[in-house]
Amino acid sequence: MKQSSTAYGAAFLRAVENLLPEDKRLFEDHYSEKILPPVYKYFVIIMRPPKMWNFLMNMREKSTPGVVGGIICRTRYIDDVLNNAIKEGFGTVVNLGAGMDTRAFRIPGIENIQYFELDFPEVLKVRSSNVDKNIGKLPPNVSFVPIDFNSQDLGEELKKAGYDLSSKTFFIWEGVTQYISKEAIDNTLKYVAQACTGSRIVFTYVLNSFINGSHIPDGLNLLYKTMLKMRDPFWFCGFAPAEMPEYLSKYSLYLIEDVGHEEFLERYIKPKSRDLTVMEIERTVLAEVK
Repeated sequence: MKQSSTAYGAAFLRAVENLLPEDKRLFEDHYSEKILPPVYKYFVIIMRPPKMWNFLMNMREKSTPGVVGGIICRTRYIDDVLNNAIKEGFGTVVNLGAGMDTRAFRIPGIENIQYFELDFPEVLKVRSSNVDKNIGKLPPNVSFVPIDFNSQDLGEELKKAGYDLSSKTFFIWEGVTQYISKEAIDNTLKYVAQACTGSRIVFTYVLNSFINGSHIPDGLNLLYKTMLKMRDPFWFCGFAPAEMPEYLSKYSLYLIEDVGHEEFLERYIKPKSRDLTVMEIERTVLAEVK
């Protein structure tokens, strides 16, 4: 299942990041390992010795340079802007495509905020089972909302789950936009724009130049060829950074920040003295409802 496999891949990288010494890792995540299936847990276990961690991560870096750095940096960035929202008194978090995300368990103060997790029904079923077996009872402030973003109405599903648009909301949309249609992206942003003024959304996107093949950064030819070999389209939709401000403004969203590999290297990698690259093909946007 493509949806759960991509979710597990990101959770695995967050779990192995947590194996690093405190002064080197970008975030604390003691939960990702717990919700992984056995085969992923096995690799986390064998990577506990630092030499094995370095060996396997170097192998991954050679095959897809910057992907590991990109995923852990976007995790840290979203953690940071979510923490800021909590401090500012936001009342609700809506995680659009939660996958195996663990923020509902590990972010300080999140237990005091209404939290909605949306994903495909099959993904949430697996997630619920993993949480029950390995973490315990789902926190009372968390609600699961099964949805197919390509075919179901986001507003209807959230309304049925008890979400109130009048609540100042922080929307998280991590690692999703490339997997759905442009129409589904448009409709999602139209809905987000209906939230109360000051609500925010953080989301990632893949560069359109990579998806259409007009620019393949060094070292990512293998990833691009793998994408082309998929029977069904692997990634549907991408954007160019230059178009993002105007695109968001159509939906009454104000661009606060659009960050990529250069910002992530300066903010997160270099201060930790990490020898790690960050992929150029993905960026992260923070925007606010006008």
